[in-house]
Amino acid sequence: MGPTVQTSVNRLCTPYLGSTRLACLHAQVYACHRLSAKPCGAASRPHLRAMGSMWTKPVLSGPGCRADTVKAATVDAGSPSNTFVDPGLETDIHGVDRVPYRDQGWNFWNWQNHRIHYVQAGSSGSPIVLVHGFGASAYHWRYNIIELAKKHRVFAVDLLGFGWSDKALVDYSSNIWSDQIAAFIKEVVNDGPVVLAGNSLGGYNTLATAARYPELVKGVVLLNGAGRIEDVQTAVEAPVAAGLSSSEKEVLAAIDPADFSDAGHTASGMTRQKSASRSDSSSQSSASQTAAPLTTSSKAQTSFVQQVLSPLATIAKRVAVYGSFILTKQPSRVKQVLQQVYIDKTNVDDDLVKSIIRAAEDPNAAEVFYRVIGGNSGVTGGGASVNQLLNKLDNKMPMLLLWGDLDPWIGPGSAARVKKYYPKADRVGIQAGHCPHDEKPAEVDRILVEWADKL
Repeated sequence: MGPTVQTSVNRLCTPYLGSTRLACLHAQVYACHRLSAKPCGAASRPHLRAMGSMWTKPVLSGPGCRADTVKAATVDAGSPSNTFVDPGLETDIHGVDRVPYRDQGWNFWNWQNHRIHYVQAGSSGSPIVLVHGFGASAYHWRYNIIELAKKHRVFAVDLLGFGWSDKALVDYSSNIWSDQIAAFIKEVVNDGPVVLAGNSLGGYNTLATAARYPELVKGVVLLNGAGRIEDVQTAVEAPVAAGLSSSEKEVLAAIDPADFSDAGHTASGMTRQKSASRSDSSSQSSASQTAAPLTTSSKAQTSFVQQVLSPLATIAKRVAVYGSFILTKQPSRVKQVLQQVYIDKTNVDDDLVKSIIRAAEDPNAAEVFYRVIGGNSGVTGGGASVNQLLNKLDNKMPMLLLWGDLDPWIGPGSAARVKKYYPKADRVGIQAGHCPHDEKPAEVDRILVEWADKL
């Protein structure tokens, strides 16, 4: 950093005292400059500010002052990054404060040799941990982080395989993600128990975390939470299906998560639809004759057919899912899908689309997509059902169902079923779609804070 910038930063920080001045000085590490930096004057992105933890006064602003000029944080194994990156602050075109998009992300933590990304804000108050949905990232909480941090310490974390976190080639399931969230609470937040809030697939994972690690969670907030309830399940979570043609939806709708296990482990290379068809046919024929037991020869033939067809079915499904991924990651398709589920489309902007596309450009992204779709992740209905997870909580943990009642994917009926299984839950409906936290952030933030403050 040049002497002119150094002097400028010191001068701007002079009015601050104690820890606030230290935070202000720390801004010189990451705010508004590269190697050829210049002092900041009138902002080209209005009101963009590198602030102390509570953003009470502007520190730096000026031509070219963008969040994406922040110096990347380093990562030490087993610990959060040494250089804390403040989320920053900007006002959108409608005058609403939010976290500015930053292409290289914010902070990183090493978990089981995987680089995990998160955004942190706030210096006091009880902690709130935010978990994004399928295909999204910590940036999806851009409007909530700023407001919630006024009264709470806030952490928005990227699940492994999503956002800025590593696209690891592992077996994805709610267990691996709940293990990650639990470790994050212990090692990064380090101040539990926490209020754990999640949207869509993130809601399912917050519920799974609370069920497996109740000592770390004092309250769960489900914002249009995904997951299978009783025997009702969708073949794929709507962010995937909405971006596909009708023929592609039929292919994915036929996927049984068991089909993605080892080829020789299961005979379910045939789809649920075909199985249902066979069942109907068998029931009709059974009226006139009784099925004969399989002979040793017929069993051997069946085993041989299974060994041949199962790998072929797996290959076909991999091709179908990879093809679907290529289609759904296109910017125009991403925006189209978002607009389907945002009733008020104001916040479906280029930065949000960019945050989704960026993760999809990773070399491992297509394979991760395949593994998430085919595993016990909660996307295809695999893993524990929602009611099984609720039963583990035994109607004791506080829960808020903060629901976008106009969601075309996971509507208010799902919230009603959760409430049926878990009477202790508080239910608040919002006139919004699948992502109420980003579509109606002011209303969501107010309700969430009021509820959390009562715990």
